[in-house]
Amino acid sequence: MAHEISALIICGDRLDEVTRCLESLSRLGDLLHEVLLLKNAPTHPWRDNCFDSLPSRVRNRLHIISSDEPVFPTLGRNQLAERATGSVYLFLDDDSLVLERKGIDEGLHILLNDSSVGSIAYPQSTEDGKLAPYTQPAPVEHACFTCGFMTCAALVRADVYHKLEGFQPLLQIYGEENEFCRRQLDMGYAVVYLPDTCICHNPSPVARSNRRRAMLNARNAWYQAVLHEPLPLLACTFLLRLVQGARHLRYAREWTGGKWLPLFFQALRDFTTALPALCHARKPLAVKTLLRWQEIKKSYPPYATANASA
Repeated sequence: MAHEISALIICGDRLDEVTRCLESLSRLGDLLHEVLLLKNAPTHPWRDNCFDSLPSRVRNRLHIISSDEPVFPTLGRNQLAERATGSVYLFLDDDSLVLERKGIDEGLHILLNDSSVGSIAYPQSTEDGKLAPYTQPAPVEHACFTCGFMTCAALVRADVYHKLEGFQPLLQIYGEENEFCRRQLDMGYAVVYLPDTCICHNPSPVARSNRRRAMLNARNAWYQAVLHEPLPLLACTFLLRLVQGARHLRYAREWTGGKWLPLFFQALRDFTTALPALCHARKPLAVKTLLRWQEIKKSYPPYATANASA
């Protein structure tokens, strides 16, 4: 399994955080094939020779791709994947840290030996190796099938990623992982959640906006409905989805400060503008995929890791 992993990371103005992230990749040892870092149009210039202190096994494998204009994470990760040559992609946020190798080893073993699995989801951990107090890919303590991963802590088979043509650029950010995993499920590949606390995520407040996140969560649910729901279902449920989006914004007070109505209208404007492109990109998913998705969300069926090499 040596030299299988391409680590893909995007960074703009979180230089200190990404330096720690890169340092932590040395814990992967010979699993690490390369590191691709997108320098995403930082507003403050990066320090000269800012990565000279990295461990040599990381520094010698580091490739920096620069973008003069800021790109959204969906497009940025697709650009990195186009250049990557490893058989498995390790997606990390620039404020993620690899804590230990064991869980990565297990996930890599599954991806290389179980052809029905396309990606591995990991929990978000604190730096001392405990579960972080925010949303996780699965609310269980055992290996299981799940609906999606988070790009702060995930492994994805490169061949599956390219069969799916990567993340959907129209979504820009927030919800793109679940949309990817729905298409992955439709193609016959599962997402497996491993509860190993091997990756820490310390969400930095730099360049993050909770108000914007709330708006995009509501908007992207509408985008995904147009992209993938069979037409009869879309016709019957879309008005309800608009109501659900408004309700999400209204009750997400910790993110919106209670001023939700302008966000709702911004989401509507974005949706109206993007509708022709959404219709052009539309690829309805099979009904059995949607039903399976709902089943997994309710039951999180166990995954027998002992059968991974069968």
